Amino acid sequence: MRHALVKILSPADEITPPYGLGYLASATRDAGHDPFIIDALKERLDEKALVGRLASLSVAMVGVLLFSKDVVPVRSLFRALRMRLPGVFTMVGGPHPSAVPEDTFSFFGDALDYAFTGESETGLPRFLSALEEGRREHFPEIPGLAWRDGDGIRRNPKTLPEDVDSLEVAWDLIHPDTYPRSPHGAFFRQFPVAPIVVTRGCPFHCTFCAAECVSGRRIRRRSVGNVISEIRMLRERFGVREIHVEDDNFTGDRSYVREFCDSLSRECPGTTWTCPNGVRLDTLDRETLEMMKASGLYFLSVGIESGSDRVLSRMRKSLNVSQIEEKVRLIHASGIGISGFFMLGFPGETREEMEETVRLALRLPLSRASFANFQPFPGCEEYRSLRESGMLTVDWERFAPSLQSTSWSPDGIRLEDLRRFRKTALLRFYARPAVAWGMIREIRSVEHALYIARRGWRWLTIPE
Repeated sequence: MRHALVKILSPADEITPPYGLGYLASATRDAGHDPFIIDALKERLDEKALVGRLASLSVAMVGVLLFSKDVVPVRSLFRALRMRLPGVFTMVGGPHPSAVPEDTFSFFGDALDYAFTGESETGLPRFLSALEEGRREHFPEIPGLAWRDGDGIRRNPKTLPEDVDSLEVAWDLIHPDTYPRSPHGAFFRQFPVAPIVVTRGCPFHCTFCAAECVSGRRIRRRSVGNVISEIRMLRERFGVREIHVEDDNFTGDRSYVREFCDSLSRECPGTTWTCPNGVRLDTLDRETLEMMKASGLYFLSVGIESGSDRVLSRMRKSLNVSQIEEKVRLIHASGIGISGFFMLGFPGETREEMEETVRLALRLPLSRASFANFQPFPGCEEYRSLRESGMLTVDWERFAPSLQSTSWSPDGIRLEDLRRFRKTALLRFYARPAVAWGMIREIRSVEHALYIARRGWRWLTIPE
């Protein structure tokens, strides 16, 4: 079956190769199907242009990677597809349907035919075959599939692939060397850049995170040889010179990290790399950091979240402020740049605790900092708790949580005050001459400078 896997045009801080769609395309192609990947964000395809592209490809099914922030534009896209291509099947997968599948079907109405929960490399090829052959009786056997059945929604249990070495990205359908200088994390040392995933799953229980809905609790790890083979291919075929490891838990196994670093240094010398998605501070020690740096690592993003021990405990971060300061200074002493992720407006947090978070960011030796207002992402523990307590009412027409939006605030703090507090925190951090000059020195071209400027402007001009 000819099908398109789509990343839509929506507000974003970076334009990066959609490797998740690449995994799916590889799986469906291996099963005899004909996939296309369309990155409408990269190509700046609005709804009309995207529908036209899909019509020109004569696809039978369109699948979209769906985040909660994009439910309104994706529904609009599917409605437009219904008008232009009434026989095309529509499907969504990713974080939003994995967290709230019934809500997803209810919101989309007749515009949505199917959804997948969890990881779909196993189920999607089987689904396309059943759909192509008209064998709906096989639907109950397809892991992760959700579909309409009469007046209700049927949902199969998700299955997470165990042998992650058997999965691969259809990089020939993505071409990472054609992407602009706007990577995850904003900065880079060498170009082109390619994102990779080494592990799947997260065993931790941070109450603001919904990653478990997609990839489960247990870590599944690729072999080092498999990862190095992919990096070597990216270098040889696409000229990639820098790798961005997008895992949630890349540094969870120190012996694995050390093996990876040794192999990368030996087999792909000159490759630079970083971890823009963040690593856990409590997994790092001096020896591991020194080996990572020697293999080409130059920057780490770390999840700090709060400057209040009470809030950190409430988040179940398994860290306190003293440990955070110790580990951040250890990274800095190793000669590795650091970006810290911080959260403001967590349930029950006070203004003083938010101020403690900003003060911590200012005294740590950080090159960059990201301040995000708390978002009750569907699927996370805080989302469920807030809904059950009546403190969160969700109207999907207006509720579009993202890292740069503000859709909820704690008691006693108005939304507009929380937005202003975040902007003030950004200005206090980046207005310091040493930090500002450090960022300027990392700009690699005029094109890169323009992307950085747009990103900063968007961070500071989100409507009140």
